[in-house]
Amino acid sequence: MDYAIELGADGKIIFATAHGEWDAAIDNAMIRQIMEMVTSTGVSKVFLDMRELHFDFPIVQIFERAKEVRQERRKHDKASTKTALVYSPISEKREQDMAFFETASRNRGLPYAIFKDADEAIKWLLDDAR
Repeated sequence: MDYAIELGADGKIIFATAHGEWDAAIDNAMIRQIMEMVTSTGVSKVFLDMRELHFDFPIVQIFERAKEVRQERRKHDKASTKTALVYSPISEKREQDMAFFETASRNRGLPYAIFKDADEAIKWLLDDAR
């Protein structure tokens, strides 16, 4: 798994892109670096592009992953950082898994939303009413 993180040109959104085969340790490192950038920039909106990330998790692992993400964000006192996950809907299972992750994350107080369309994700991030 490889990733890149950068502050958008307008300074309003942090953009992270992940691709390759998913790896828990690398994903955790990416989350830490995103949270460090949130702290250093004051930007609390994250666009995570997972369209080229390969993963297939059992439902229990998705549930556990939401817990792990919350724990990592709490370490940085950034649980409230608004995050849009953009993914490729390659199968009905992937769509169901992503919807479950969104629900599990929100049930833990994390403002996550999943999207198939990048423009919709950015619109949601910039909408301060949500």
